[in-house]
Amino acid sequence: MVESWTESMTARERVETIATTLSEPRTANWIAEQADVKWDTAKKHLDNLAETGVILVTEDDTYVPDPTQAYFDHLRELILTNDRAELRGELEAIADRIEDWKTTYEVDSPEDLEATLADDLSADEIRERRQALRRWENSLRSRDTIQTALQLYDDVQSLTDDVPANIRLEGAG
Repeated sequence: MVESWTESMTARERVETIATTLSEPRTANWIAEQADVKWDTAKKHLDNLAETGVILVTEDDTYVPDPTQAYFDHLRELILTNDRAELRGELEAIADRIEDWKTTYEVDSPEDLEATLADDLSADEIRERRQALRRWENSLRSRDTIQTALQLYDDVQSLTDDVPANIRLEGAG
């Protein structure tokens, strides 16, 4: 029998899981409903997460993950779960994809590709180019993040050198 998440996680863990994975701002009521907790329980845990900087509270009293925290968590995970060669390999794969888009669409940049959407194209061709454009933009963001991870690699690794081997670092596995 599969254990439900209300049985396997505490109320705090459920609220935190929902709050830190939001893709758009949500109210305490919405989060409480999703986490299967009472409003006051959700509010207490959300306020605690906001105080610790894990999530942000908007002007209209909704909650959203802190994008800065998410970015640094992502950098940390990249560094702790990949070696330098793997990160460099991903940079090479991104460069290959970009070169393919440049060749396929005979453009030099995402902006040039976007400009071709106004050409006399079929709906399928426009959809294909829009998808390639989104992937290109995502690849550029990934490339920037991986380059930052490589720049910080030694610093982050040196900080974890003194952590005993039997301790599992959060987000690193």
